[in-house]
Amino acid sequence: MKPAQLSHLLMLILFGVHEIVYAHPPSKSVRESCLLNQPTTAKIRLNHLSTDYVFEQDSYVEDYDSPYYFLEDGTEIGYAEKAQAAALVYSKKIYHLSAARPIPSSLEIPHHFSPALATWDRIREGETSYLCVGFNFDGLGHSGSMQNLRGGFLLQLGSNNTKLYYIEGDVRRISPAHRHTK
Repeated sequence: MKPAQLSHLLMLILFGVHEIVYAHPPSKSVRESCLLNQPTTAKIRLNHLSTDYVFEQDSYVEDYDSPYYFLEDGTEIGYAEKAQAAALVYSKKIYHLSAARPIPSSLEIPHHFSPALATWDRIREGETSYLCVGFNFDGLGHSGSMQNLRGGFLLQLGSNNTKLYYIEGDVRRISPAHRHTK
């Protein structure tokens, strides 16, 4: 093996180790707390973010329009659109919904959601924090059994390698009432 090939192989291995060490997807407790909009274990801290005052701005960032954003402790958080693409906004950065990592990987990521109908929370487990945006698929869940199906985006905060995840589930199967046994 030539030195250049060996060097390239070593870089690929190191990158893979970096991804394994630093790319921890949200735990099951974080995912369930996001979908339920409440903590599912004592290890989870969930703070509801206030969306009482919402702003709108054309050409917000990267030519995205932001029809919905709010301030939380001076940080701009919200939703942005450009043509047929949508994104989360956090601290004036765009996180494309289409780039989210689905958990499990077989899920289809929605291209849009209604930010005004969504729940906006900050979830903390240990040293890791997430922005959680939970939704019921633009109101489809208001009646019948569909009301129990929810989706959500989890944006891992506070790392140089911020990751966006997509989750969904039937809240009847993850309700805290079903999690506790006597």
